[in-house]
Amino acid sequence: MKTHRCLFMIIAAAMLCSCGSSDNGSYIDTKEASGKFESAISSEAVEAPFDDDKARVFLGTNYSYSSSQFAIFEQDRKKLIDLSTGIISSFCDIPGCPHDDTAIDTCKEYMPINNPIFTKDGMYYTNYFSPGKLYFKSAGEEKVVFENTFYTDKEAELEPDAKTGCGFFIRGEIIYVTGMTYFYTVDISTMKQTCEPVIISQSPIWNADVNGDIFYVTNENLELISYDMKSGELKKLADKVWRIQACDDSLYYIKTDEGNNSVFKSDPDGSNEKKLVFDTELSMYVTGKRIYYLRADGLYSCDLSGENAKKISLELTYENGEQYVTSDFGTVQLISCPSSKFIYLLDYTKSTGDKCCNALFRIDKETNEVSATSLGIWYQPENGREEILSY
Repeated sequence: MKTHRCLFMIIAAAMLCSCGSSDNGSYIDTKEASGKFESAISSEAVEAPFDDDKARVFLGTNYSYSSSQFAIFEQDRKKLIDLSTGIISSFCDIPGCPHDDTAIDTCKEYMPINNPIFTKDGMYYTNYFSPGKLYFKSAGEEKVVFENTFYTDKEAELEPDAKTGCGFFIRGEIIYVTGMTYFYTVDISTMKQTCEPVIISQSPIWNADVNGDIFYVTNENLELISYDMKSGELKKLADKVWRIQACDDSLYYIKTDEGNNSVFKSDPDGSNEKKLVFDTELSMYVTGKRIYYLRADGLYSCDLSGENAKKISLELTYENGEQYVTSDFGTVQLISCPSSKFIYLLDYTKSTGDKCCNALFRIDKETNEVSATSLGIWYQPENGREEILSY
C-alpha cells in the first residue's frame, strides 16, 4: 500500500469514460473498459528487474524551480534556495515558527506537501491530507484552485481513504491531472476541466509526458502506453520501460534490454525504435540538441543520434576542503523542463542519519556546458542549521 501511495501521489494517467461530480466524488468501474484494454494492451505483468526504490527515484517530482528559486520538498524538510544568492529559506512562512520538531503540528516543513510546480505567478502543490486538491501559493497567500473528484475502482481498492488523490503537471496553459490509472486536462486560466477522464492503464502509473496530441505513460508493469487525444487510439508501444521524454518529433525512453538499462529513441507512434546509449542509470534529460544521462561513474552527454558521447566533469570543493564525490549515480536526479534554459543535477548520495551533503550543478542547454557548480549544501540537524559551503 505504501508503494502505491508514493507512486500515485506523484504522477499518473488514463481510456475514455464519463465523469461526474458530487460530494462523494465521481466513480467509474474500470472493468467496464476491459474489452478495450484487451484489444489494445497486454495485461501480462513484466517482472521488474530492480527494486521499488530504484523505480521511484526517476520521477523527481519533489523538486521544482523557477529562474530565481529551487524548491526541495522532503518529508520533514521543505526548503527554497535563492539561486542568485545561495540563501536557503523555509517554505513555512508562519511568523515566529522555529521550523523544527518542536512545531511539528503547525510548521509547514512537516506538512505532507508534494509535487511543487513553479510558474511565473507562484507555486502549485498538493497535500496528502487533502486528496485531490491543487493548491496555489503566491505572495504569501495560499488557496485551493482546483479539486479532483474522479476515481476508479483501482483507486478505491488501493487508496480507499485517498481515492480522489492525484498528481498534476503543467505544459503551457494546460494542467494534466493524473491519477493512478487515468488523466484529464484543465485550463490553467479558468481552472475548468476541458476533457473527460481517460483511463489509460490497468496498473499504477509511474511516469507521464505529453507531446502535441499524444499522452504517454509508463506503469508498474513497465509498459509504455500512448493515447491519442484526437483520435482516441490507445496503444502499447513497448515493455520494460522506466522513464520517458517526448522531445520534438521523437520519443526517448530508458528501457531494460539485455540485462542493462539503455536509452532508446523511436517515432511518436513507437515505430523505428533505435538503441542510442547502452548501460545507463534511470535518469536522463533530452534537449533539442543533446541527451544527458547518468552512468555508474558520472554524467555524460551525446548528440541525438547517440554519437559523440562525452563525460561531463562535476567538480566542487567545499569550504572545509572536502572534494565533491558521489558513490552512487543511481540516486542522482537530472531535473529540467522544456521552457528552462538549464538542466539541474541534484545529488543526495551522501545522505545519512546525521547529515545530508548535497550538490546542485547547473547545465546550460544552449552551450551544452556545465556552469560553475551552482550550490553546495551541508545539512547539520544537530544544530538545526543549513549552511552554504560553496557558491
